[in-house]
Amino acid sequence: MTKSTADTLFLMTGFFVLIAAFIVSALSREAFFVYFGAEDSLVENATAVGLAIAGIVLMHRVLSKRASLTRAAVVLGVLYGLIYIWVAGEEISWGQRILGFESPEYFRENNDQQEFTFHNLVIGDVKLDELIFGPLLSYIILSYLIILPLLWPRYDWVQNITRAMVIPVPRKRHALFALVVTVIIPLLGESRRWEVYECIFALLSLAIFVNPVNPIQDVTKRKTA
Repeated sequence: MTKSTADTLFLMTGFFVLIAAFIVSALSREAFFVYFGAEDSLVENATAVGLAIAGIVLMHRVLSKRASLTRAAVVLGVLYGLIYIWVAGEEISWGQRILGFESPEYFRENNDQQEFTFHNLVIGDVKLDELIFGPLLSYIILSYLIILPLLWPRYDWVQNITRAMVIPVPRKRHALFALVVTVIIPLLGESRRWEVYECIFALLSLAIFVNPVNPIQDVTKRKTA
């Protein structure tokens, strides 16, 4: 399977998830909650798997080309991957409900869901999920998905930064897909619709990471270019 084919497959799967969510919601709100909105639902588990695989792809991207990269760039690429894997773990509470273990006392007292997750911790009057996953992060992610693909081909400084920081740049079709989903998802009349959005985001991440517009070039290719 080529990278372009895998890219298309991930996008098509994301589109299928979006359509399925609207159809299931229209047929049965209870079924929507079971399969899309509940904790440990099919969609939530799929999101966690997708995010974890995306993290592995990110790390493989830099480790397989480490001879062409600086040590700092390799560390950054691995860090990106570890962040995705961390988010995947948080998504399913690190398997707490699957494995059936109790939350440590600190998490029972300081987690607003009493789960073994870090992003739901409340420290003083600060909720970490609102601090980490608040509007600022949403703007950053949407800027990455929609604005960066427009800037990258036009400005050398953008290309230099993304190259130095080994940032996989979305293609324009990825940007269009992200924009369309972002506009459509609020139309889904379910309070847990953002679980669907997160799953689609995981699939979009996979599409971008396997087939970015700026693949890392080998040293030999750079010398002959």
